Amino acid sequence: MKLGFKFIILLFLSLTAKPQSQYYGGAFPTIDHSGDINNKLGYGLYYFGAFPLANLNKPNISKDANFLLLYSEQSLSYKPSDKFILTGSYVYQRTNAVYDNYVNENRFYVQAKYKHAIKNIKLTHRLRFDGRFIQNRVTNETPFTNRIRYLIGIEVPINEKSYFTAYEEAFFNTFKNANVIYAENWAYAAIGRKLNANNKIEAGVLYITWNTGVSNWFNQYYFQVTWISHLDFRKEKE
Repeated sequence: MKLGFKFIILLFLSLTAKPQSQYYGGAFPTIDHSGDINNKLGYGLYYFGAFPLANLNKPNISKDANFLLLYSEQSLSYKPSDKFILTGSYVYQRTNAVYDNYVNENRFYVQAKYKHAIKNIKLTHRLRFDGRFIQNRVTNETPFTNRIRYLIGIEVPINEKSYFTAYEEAFFNTFKNANVIYAENWAYAAIGRKLNANNKIEAGVLYITWNTGVSNWFNQYYFQVTWISHLDFRKEKE
């Protein structure tokens, strides 16, 4: 447990030490559902909304509240082994979701995930390639861009039903003539609670930062609540 807290404290200190320009706080409701189709195949559904509610320098919810992101992800996974998982997905994302200046993005990704344990600590490594088609509202074109993402995560049990979890994910643009290479970072720390065999709830802090210029960052601090559910259709067929 101590290792988990040290990990996330060092992580947040390293991120907030960078040059930054904007600070917003808000809410980040999330649904994370997955299922086993058979011993090798699985599916995933992942949805969230990002709601910055206040500028942390000069809070004014009546003026600052915003529906920034609407995100939906549908994926299929193949498991060569219990530790290694390959996944492909289609993603739809809408920025400024309910406003006139909205931007639509259609995306696919392919990823590899490796999971292992050190004593009672579960570790996850994830490498993802994003292919992105982002709408340009000025030209009405959707140019193709791409990026690489690397995530490292931990999960540490607290007791039989509760656990601490955290991750860090860095985003790197890989397309030609990108304005910046290191473009984005997400960091998360939460306490989870197992409700039953199929459902869990996590609540914690999500920190997202976007590089909006050479030394400018858009920093978002969210209170994230996630409902996690899982179904195993293999049992119904046995």
